[in-house]
Amino acid sequence: MGNGQAYDVVVVGGGTAGLSAALVLGRSRRRVLVVDAGEPRNAPAAHMQGYLSRDGM
Repeated sequence: MGNGQAYDVVVVGGGTAGLSAALVLGRSRRRVLVVDAGEPRNAPAAHMQGYLSRDGM
């Protein structure tokens, strides 16, 4: 560690549940760190639903 940054929440996993949680927490003004392997999850999918985006879109 030693980088001087503090987080309120650490979310392990950048899948649907992890990103949804991080999005809600970020909108609640929490300092969030998402830890993920960085591997694509939707590569085999022909379409994508439930895209996390800005409100009102």
